Amino acid sequence: MRPPEPVQVTEAFGLGRPHGRLVPLAYGTSQTWTLDTGAGRVVVKHVPADGWRDAFERAMAFERRALAAGLPMPRPVEPVLPGLEYAAELAGSGLIRVYEWLAGRALDGSDDVAEWLGGTLARLHAVEPAERAGPQWYHLDDETCWRAWLDQGERLGRRWAPALRQHLPDVLAAAAWVERGFARAGDFVLTHRDVEPWNVRVTAAGPVLLDWDGAGPDSAGLELAHAALAFDRHAGFHRTLRAYGEHGGAVPPQTPDLLVRRVGIRLGRLAGRLQMSLGEQPLGPNDRETLDRSAAERLTGLTAFVRDVRAMRPCR
Repeated sequence: MRPPEPVQVTEAFGLGRPHGRLVPLAYGTSQTWTLDTGAGRVVVKHVPADGWRDAFERAMAFERRALAAGLPMPRPVEPVLPGLEYAAELAGSGLIRVYEWLAGRALDGSDDVAEWLGGTLARLHAVEPAERAGPQWYHLDDETCWRAWLDQGERLGRRWAPALRQHLPDVLAAAAWVERGFARAGDFVLTHRDVEPWNVRVTAAGPVLLDWDGAGPDSAGLELAHAALAFDRHAGFHRTLRAYGEHGGAVPPQTPDLLVRRVGIRLGRLAGRLQMSLGEQPLGPNDRETLDRSAAERLTGLTAFVRDVRAMRPCR
């Protein structure tokens, strides 16, 4: 993938003439830039959706409904020509999205977002119910996938392969717990699915939730518990849950499965690293050697991570 030409972006999204070049903004899962145009400054984003275009299109359709419901989120710019919801396919660059620029900053230690976080999640979870969600989103439900990755990793001599061989029973046991935890949750909704501090931008109008490309079905209660813990420094676990209830959300019961989503995300990110290492997903900004080392470390530390999650009792 090469970066799009500025004029490709402005023509596809009806933004007048470009004023200058694309300026790199961030490169995590997706690469983003800023671009000054005749319609103002925008954020340009490449979405590497090969292999999950249908899910990406459904995510954007839900994003549209969340925007209509008034959730605090960036306003996407629609392509001029019919395309894939909010995305345009540009020659040589793949699927590109554009958002209006939001002046603001990342969260810092002085921010208290408990009321915002609990209220936003309560409103978000009221937008649309969903059918069952769970390990299939995290690529955990099929033992044959893990064994296929192991076989390929050993054949290619990947440094994480011995750790996966040793800890495969731990991986499968953790995946089984995630499966049971989601099955027992039952409170399935369409939602953001990546409510993390790094996806929040603080603006003059208040915090805004970024990066909706992975939206889809999840458990409302398990997402709430995960987010409350992830934002504990900026919100406080109990205060987030209290705000969620005060804004009409159903606070989940204090069960041993309350934080199982953290294990699901850990396994999902591990699966993503293996797929990138094996060439099944693009490496993006990652160096494969560093990626392989991280995968091996996560496999070695998985048993302790699961034990620590099981021992957490944040609601007490």
